[in-house]
Amino acid sequence: MVWHLFGVLILGVCLGGAAFFLRKLTRNRLPKWLIPASAAMGMLGYLAYYDYDWYGFKLSQLPAGTVVVEEGREKSLFKPWSYIHPAVNSFVVVDGKYTTRLQDSERLVEYFEYAFRKDPVERLESRSYVLNCESRERVAFDGRQGRLLGAVEKVSEGDAIFKDACR
Repeated sequence: MVWHLFGVLILGVCLGGAAFFLRKLTRNRLPKWLIPASAAMGMLGYLAYYDYDWYGFKLSQLPAGTVVVEEGREKSLFKPWSYIHPAVNSFVVVDGKYTTRLQDSERLVEYFEYAFRKDPVERLESRSYVLNCESRERVAFDGRQGRLLGAVEKVSEGDAIFKDACR
């Protein structure tokens, strides 16, 4: 977060300085407002670049075999470009490492889901789940204490986690 703030400030100073240099080269024929406008455009340009590049950068850091289950896109008043084409602000992945067990002639699959969120401070949340492939139901659980954390959810056959875990 601090490095991105540093990058925004550096880019603002560089483009504002370039506009100042152009103004002096033309012997002050260019308007004065060009300097702060160039600095602001540089800062907003970097923020837009980071906003759209975050998702691809995070995916490149994940290990092979990772499956993206869900993507979240949000519009924001402070990001005017998000009204034209919102960037991915959050996504949920499964690492592809499943533990399969048979219990009462039903196949149960245990797996971990990781939720990445890009707020002002990036967050990572992980949860463990048990998926019943026959009844297409899943429930979150605490593996250390062996207790359920939520209600049972239905999973459709077209869901990415069902396709990947119950093949």
